[in-house]
This record gives sequence, C-alpha cells and structure tokens, in this order.
Amino acid sequence: MGFENRSPNEQELEYMKYLLEKSLEEGAFSMSSGLIYPPGCYSDREEMIELCKVLNKYGAFYETHMRDEGLSVISSVEEALDVCKKSKTPLQIAHHKVIRKEGWTVSCKATIAMIEKARREGFDVTVDQYPYIASATTLDCNLPQWAFEGGLEKLILRLKDKTTRDKLRNEVNDSHKGRWQDITIGYVESEKNAWTVGKSIVEIAQIRGIDTADACFDLIVEEKGRVNEIYYGMCEEDVEYIMSQRFVMIGSDGYSYSLNYPGLPHPRSYGTFPRVLAKYCRDRKLFSLETAINKMTGMPAARLGIQDRGLIKEGMHADLVLFDLEKLNDTPTYANPKCACEGILRVYVNGVLTALNGNHTHQKAGKVLRKGQ
Repeated sequence: MGFENRSPNEQELEYMKYLLEKSLEEGAFSMSSGLIYPPGCYSDREEMIELCKVLNKYGAFYETHMRDEGLSVISSVEEALDVCKKSKTPLQIAHHKVIRKEGWTVSCKATIAMIEKARREGFDVTVDQYPYIASATTLDCNLPQWAFEGGLEKLILRLKDKTTRDKLRNEVNDSHKGRWQDITIGYVESEKNAWTVGKSIVEIAQIRGIDTADACFDLIVEEKGRVNEIYYGMCEEDVEYIMSQRFVMIGSDGYSYSLNYPGLPHPRSYGTFPRVLAKYCRDRKLFSLETAINKMTGMPAARLGIQDRGLIKEGMHADLVLFDLEKLNDTPTYANPKCACEGILRVYVNGVLTALNGNHTHQKAGKVLRKGQ
C-alpha cells in the first residue's frame, strides 16, 4: 500500500495475511508494528486485529511500537491492549516510556495499572524497556504524519514548497514548544553537516540564524532523511517505576554498532545491560541480581519461545558473561558512547570466547535464530 493513508481493501488485507503466514512459516517469532512511523501509522486498529488473528495459529505474539509515547500514551496502550484482547494474541509493548514532561510521573502509573488489569484478566501482556532518559530515532519523526503521504520524496517536496513549509513550520513549532532544546543530532550522512552532530536543534538554528523548525527541515532535506536524533524527553522516576514491574524485561532498542561507528549514537547500543546491573540493581537496589539477570535473559527467551537459551543449565547453548559486579560500570555516555563497559571479563557466544577484558576476540560464533530451529 506504500504511503497511502487509508485502510486496506479486502484483497490487500488477504495478501498481508499471506505474507505474514509465509514469514511465520519461515521462522519469524512474532509480528511487530511501528504505529508511530509512516507508513505504519496509517494502519488502523481493525487492520492490526485481523493480522494478529493469524499469529494464533503459529503460537506467535504481537510486538508493538505504539502509536504515541507522549501526550496520547494512555490511549495508545488502550489500543494495544484492545488488539490483544480482540485477537486473543499475546502482546509485547516495546520500550515503554513517557516522552513528554506533561505526563511525567503520572501517565506511566495509569499505563502500568492498565497492563496489570489485563494480566489479571488472563491476557498475556509483557513489556520491555531501555534504562535511559533519552530516546533515539530519525529526525523526521518531528513532522506530522500527513507530511509523509506518498513517501520520502513527497515529504521533501513539501518541505521545499514555501506555502506547505509555512504550514508545517507553524504546526511543528506549536507542538514543540519547550522541546527543541532537548533534541540533539546523533548522526548525519554527509560531511557537509557533520558539524551538527552533538548539537541541539536550538544551537543549530542559532548558528545558521534561522527558525528552529527550519533548522530541522533543512537537515531532513539536505540529508534526504538520513539524519538521526537523540531526544531527552523522559524522567528518571518513570524509568525506575516501569523497570521495577515484574513483567518488564530489559532490551536495548539499539543496534550492534562497532566502536568506530560514525556520529554519536545512543549509548544504549553499548551500555544498556551493564547500566541496569550497576545502577539500578547494585546501586539503586530496585531488584535482586537474580531478577536483573532474568529480565535480560530468561524472560526474553521465554517470550520468544526459545527453549535452549536464556538459562545456565545442561543442554543450553553456552551464551555466558563473566563480570565483576563491584567493578561493573556503564562507561558509555551521550557525549562519548562508543566504548566498552568496565567490569566485563569474558563473553562467550555459543561456547566460544568472543570478548576478553573489553576486547573482541574476532570470533563470530553467533547465528540467526528462527522459531522451531
């Protein structure tokens, strides 16, 4: 359907179901949705319910990046739970958070209560989270969904058209009051704009002598959409409250970046798991070490239905980490993310020593996992 903002017709929906079944038969563990991003945002609730019904035949689950994580986070959780209940499909809510100050310390109490209620009613709902107060995504997510209709090329044409840009500027500046200074550039593709990495949209606008929204729009146009942001939109109280729930597991929501990856990627790609162990388990004492480890290993493996990973016992693949809890430290920061964490002595993948004292051994013993294999 491309970037068309409409519901699928019967033929299109049947073809979606066919593609989904084919992927599940080939070993997919779940179906994921990105309802905050175009073109996924154009999918309606009914479409997701119908697709999720396919998952039941394969024992698969529905994983959702919800429609909104800011002012409408509560209604987004309600939608995800409704899809779960009506399709009778297990639900995984991806990296749950609240990214608007207006909802801090309040909205997550409501969403967690909703999830708890659904679980008491017998629905299989779990959550994952990364342990940071900043998110990371593409810079163009700051634009309204209507601007993406027709795809990236149409978006860029709209940003180049004066009348449409004026409309977008007014709309985006209105929705970003008090927020532009919290958005920094993490990656650009061109040498020309490399100087913007690490700077906020406000700083870039001041240097260029232009409006803040225009600074955002110009980067999107010049980089053809290949520009990433880091957004400091969360609060520590919410992070801890969500993390402490028994049904919340830990996930980085990051990439397997090398230590010489360009730009300033989010430190979550390098420090997520040591950060939970060192800061939230050892120092903040939100939960026991055993619980912390389970949130990273046993719980995710169980959610995926992987029977031979996630625990240390005979017959399991030897995916092992030897660390010194007292020396453990998530050294990656937003200013200097690309470094190894302290206190990790050895990492084994499938029984093969892959990292020793923070250095990769150049062994590559990992493999693609498929359901049922």
